[in-house]
This record gives sequence, structure tokens and C-alpha cells, in this order.
Amino acid sequence: MKPPIDQTRSAVITAAVLSLFSASASAQVHPEKPTYKYEKCYGVARAGMNDCFFGSNSCAGTLAKDNDPRSWIYVPQGTCKKITGGTLEPPK
Repeated sequence: MKPPIDQTRSAVITAAVLSLFSASASAQVHPEKPTYKYEKCYGVARAGMNDCFFGSNSCAGTLAKDNDPRSWIYVPQGTCKKITGGTLEPPK
């Protein structure tokens, strides 16, 4: 015996809504690119203030420690080299 169409439709809608909630909870956060001329400055981001994502840190804003050399932030062009510890190149 098949379930009524309304019951099946309700189950499909419920499953779709639940999958949306679970997908948004695990979605990566990617920063928007600035509207000004910018450069990526590595090694100067404070914990929780990074703009990047990399192997062990998949979302912007989730950096656990200050000045991780793999993390970067957007800064106005020509600024990075003026920041102590800032570099335009990612670590190798």
C-alpha cells in the first residue's frame, strides 16, 4: 500500500529543509574581496580575524592563534611590507 501523495510530499519537503540547515551549519565562510586595491598579507592575522582558508583552517575568521604564517588578511596595496612580520608570499 502506497502512502498518500500529501504524506510523501511532506516527507520530501521536510528532508529538503533539514538538509539545508545541516549544509548551512557546515558551510565555509569566504571573505568578500575588497573594493579597493589590495594585497594578501601573510603572517599578521590575529586569532579569529583571518580572511583566508587553508588545509587545517577551512573558514575565514576561525584562526586559533595570532600570526600564523599560513594565514592572510586583505590589506590596502603597498601596506603589507610596512607591517612587522608581514609578507606577500605564503610559506613554502
